[in-house]
Amino acid sequence: MPPRAATAGTSPSPAKSNHSYSPLATYMGWLLLALAAALYYATLDTGLTPSELKVGDLITHQYAQVQARPSNAPGYPLYTMGGWLWFHGARSILALLGNPLPNPMPILSSYSTVWALLSLWLFYRILLHLSRSADSPHGNWPLAWTISAFYAVTFSFWYYATTTEQYCSAVAHTLALVYLYLLWEDATKRMKMTTRRNSGVNGVTRLLLVMAFLCGLALAHLVTVAVIVPPLLLAILWRQPRLLHRPRLMLGAVLSAGAPLISYLYIYLRGAAHPEWRGQGDWATTQEWFWSFVSTAQGREELSWGLQPGAPFSGNGFPQLILQELSLPILLLGLAGIALFHRRMRLLMWGTLIFYLGLCWVDRFGNWFQVIMPAYPLVLLGLLPLAQHVQKRLAQMTPLPLPGGVRFSLQTFVPILVLLGATAWNLAVSWSVADHRGRPEDTALARPALLLFQRLPADIGLFGEYSDALGLDYLVSIWGIRSDLTVLSSREAGHYLAAGRGVAATWQAAPLLLGELPGDLRLELQGIAPDWVLLASEGSGARLPETKTNFMRAVGDGILLTGYRTDKSDAPIAQLARGCDSCLALEESLDVTLFWQVEGEFTPGDWAISVRASAGGRPLTQDGELILQDRSGPVHGLRPFSAIIPGQIVVDSYRLPAARSADSLQVIVYRREGDGFENLAELNLPLQ
Repeated sequence: MPPRAATAGTSPSPAKSNHSYSPLATYMGWLLLALAAALYYATLDTGLTPSELKVGDLITHQYAQVQARPSNAPGYPLYTMGGWLWFHGARSILALLGNPLPNPMPILSSYSTVWALLSLWLFYRILLHLSRSADSPHGNWPLAWTISAFYAVTFSFWYYATTTEQYCSAVAHTLALVYLYLLWEDATKRMKMTTRRNSGVNGVTRLLLVMAFLCGLALAHLVTVAVIVPPLLLAILWRQPRLLHRPRLMLGAVLSAGAPLISYLYIYLRGAAHPEWRGQGDWATTQEWFWSFVSTAQGREELSWGLQPGAPFSGNGFPQLILQELSLPILLLGLAGIALFHRRMRLLMWGTLIFYLGLCWVDRFGNWFQVIMPAYPLVLLGLLPLAQHVQKRLAQMTPLPLPGGVRFSLQTFVPILVLLGATAWNLAVSWSVADHRGRPEDTALARPALLLFQRLPADIGLFGEYSDALGLDYLVSIWGIRSDLTVLSSREAGHYLAAGRGVAATWQAAPLLLGELPGDLRLELQGIAPDWVLLASEGSGARLPETKTNFMRAVGDGILLTGYRTDKSDAPIAQLARGCDSCLALEESLDVTLFWQVEGEFTPGDWAISVRASAGGRPLTQDGELILQDRSGPVHGLRPFSAIIPGQIVVDSYRLPAARSADSLQVIVYRREGDGFENLAELNLPLQ
């Protein structure tokens, strides 16, 4: 005989009701999580694109979780504090295992993976719970498993499970409320509550208080999760209207809901301690900033009304993206299947989805796709009663006994095979866009890494152009590479120099910094590294690179070369660069440092400098071009020979790419004369 159909959204009789599932169902649940974890790990975010580094929630969350600073409004205090513990705990473990400076991006992204796996666990348990019947008291695990597997590879969920965003936690938050509601429904069937005899704290009451806490948590987390609260409250009161007549319970629920708001004290205290973290705006007091921040003033300013087809995000907006992710048949079947749940469950599901539809209307320039993510699993829950109904209709052959208390006829595999096919299709379509590991476009840290892995003095400030400064700050503050350095604004650089501290500026940004510094600062400029110019107050005793070869060679016109050094490799730098693929280009370059001086009785002309690599007496070439670097004068032309104070040593650094095979250098001091060049000197220097 075919199996009896379960009434969707119901469970066995109270006498048989329990929260245990068959061992096979449990094992398959763990298998689901293991496969999802492997998939997400294989596609975990490992780098940053230039746009991700400049702006957006992703980079904001990374700084917040590493530095325990407020995230984007309203701050996500509990989520951020959890991320801080996760990041620093994981990095401490990796340090004990021999990796003191791991790439922070996979660690930060894996925090989202944890929430994604929790979401899948809750989703699977909800499906098992809803699929229970008298014939299958432990739930229909094959259907629960395949629906969960399909959800695991939907694009948005997969995308945010592998990047530093909070949206998977919003899914887990919503599903936790649904699961607790189902447990509460079961509990009320087993225990008939009265106003006095059972007015104390029991299992039913505890579930209500926990749900109240999670409802209030939405105000200290992703606020849009709260759209489930009105239909949830109505479903609970529909089941137990006398709850309103229990003032002690109502008071406990209100206090439980308000408890998460205490976490905003963390936002206030961190904002008070670090005014530089408050962002753009003028606030007279910390309290004024705090209320502006938690009220999400910027978010409210960005609200716009109306559905926006073609809104930003992979070229699609509502409703294109939801059709793309679920496909039209599954979307329609899921929405229709909700009608097969019992009335209170229908109220909870339909009510929440209607509120999410409202969010699609009151959107932030098409950014609905993020906050509506919890709606996806709610839609997919509707597939369960439909699939069970199909299984019942197809079960005409002799049932085949299967482990776990589920009986199948051959035809009952049809819904499962269809879902597995849809899962395979979703996996193939989503992989290329959800895979964040080793993306070619993750170039945001390539140049900053090359800048940072150079010989820079300790405890100085750094100044660079906007994109360079962002990358340098990430490597210093988030990655922890050269944490003794500090990335500065031009105003902060002025304070550093006035206090007698050194500031290194990239040679491209040095003229900008010099133009913005106070005019009363008397500075010395030194080319301490191939891409860096060190600014220091005169007489500050700034530490300069040491020469490897000291000599006094007259170049001419009163110019002396007092020494030089060459560096093919640097073991400490190589150690720091581990895990930073963009730093490997350093191994193919040759760094050259020249030390110039001017004799007192001369005022030399403004001679240019050309440094070239040679091997076996012949110039080295790459792609038919000489390997060289030309400058209009020392220190990237910022300190010409005519401006050097007699007797003072000036450091001048160069980088020759692909010159590892060089055995000597040619240094030419020259200037343009008419249509040609005049060489003052040609120096051949052996590599050390």
